Amino acid sequence: MIPSPLIDWAVWANLDRHPDMELILLKGHLLLEIVLTDSLRRQTSLTVSQIKNLSFHAKTQVLARTDAHLSDTMAHAKQLNRLRNQVAHEPFVQALEAELASWSEQVLAVYAIQKHQRYTRRTRLTQAIAALARSVYESAYDRDSHASHGPTIT
Repeated sequence: MIPSPLIDWAVWANLDRHPDMELILLKGHLLLEIVLTDSLRRQTSLTVSQIKNLSFHAKTQVLARTDAHLSDTMAHAKQLNRLRNQVAHEPFVQALEAELASWSEQVLAVYAIQKHQRYTRRTRLTQAIAALARSVYESAYDRDSHASHGPTIT
């Protein structure tokens, strides 16, 4: 098992190199989906093929039902998915940066994380996505630690 702080750092480091908020959103969504998929593989009896056929939204629903500790995390992931869908399906998204900033603030208010840099709208977004990935990872790999700490990541 990889120590969960490394998951946080790996997701953050992969997103931090991108200056564009839309690209961070798209790449972050993808990285989070990879962690969701792995968590489903570990925590459910679903086959790899069944998991691959699930949408991002469906993955969050299954995980929220499978692990009560993830219900808040999956609610934040669903909000991120809604924002990602706006970028993917609407040619001109109004107020995306403001919505991403608001979403990031909500996530970072719940999950205490290892702060890697000074906060800006962009860095808050990278850190918030990393916090969600870490929460999902901890749920799948470190149940004892996750259960004793709730949704807060130390």
